[in-house]
Amino acid sequence: MKTNMLPEAQEQALWHQFKAGDRTAFTRLMQCFYRDLFQYATKFTKNGEFIKDCLQDLFLELWKNRATLGETRHVKAYLLKALRHKVYRELYRNQKHIHHELSEEEYCFDVVFSVEQLLIREQELLHTTEKLSALLNQLPRRQKEIIYLRFFQELEVEQIVQVMDITPQSAYNLLHKAIHRLRQFWISEKEPLSVALCLCSYFYRELSQF
Repeated sequence: MKTNMLPEAQEQALWHQFKAGDRTAFTRLMQCFYRDLFQYATKFTKNGEFIKDCLQDLFLELWKNRATLGETRHVKAYLLKALRHKVYRELYRNQKHIHHELSEEEYCFDVVFSVEQLLIREQELLHTTEKLSALLNQLPRRQKEIIYLRFFQELEVEQIVQVMDITPQSAYNLLHKAIHRLRQFWISEKEPLSVALCLCSYFYRELSQF
C-alpha cells in the first residue's frame, strides 16, 4: 500500500467528513497514512503482527469514538501520536514504568539507518550517506526519534511536539542537541550537514515506496 500525500486542506476536509460518519473518508485517511504509521511503529518493535494488531485496534477506536475526537491541524501527527501511545500501552501494559518518563535505557525507539537500504550506487553519495548513517546510529534514542520525525517523516516542530508529547522548547532543545552532535563530526565533509540529511531522507523515502 503506497502512501498518498494529501494537501493539508484535503486532510482536514477528510477528517471532518470522517468525524461526521463518512466511511469513505475514513478509509481514504487510513490508506493515505498506513505506510507511514506502520514504518514508525517498527522503530518501537519489529513484531509485524503486533503492529498490525495495534493499527487495527487504533482504527477501530478512532471510528468508534469519532464523534468525540478533537479538531487537529495536522492529521498525520495526530495519528502518529495516537499510534505511539497505543504501542507503548500494549508493550508496557503490566509494567509500572509506563507511568513515568522513560529513561534512555527504557526508551524503546530504535531506527537503524542503513546505507545498504538506501540503494545508492554513486560513490560520492555512498560515502556521504554511509558516514551520516553511522553518525545517526550513534545518537541517543530520543535524538534518533526527533531526527527521524523531522527529516524522514518531514514533520514540522509543531507536529513533532504533538507526536512526542513534549513542549516546544524541549523539542527545539532535543533537535539542537542532535544536530549539534552530528555537526561535531561533520566539519571535514564537503557536503553541508543539512544537504546530507536531505539526501539520506530522500533515498529512505524512495525505498519506502517499494
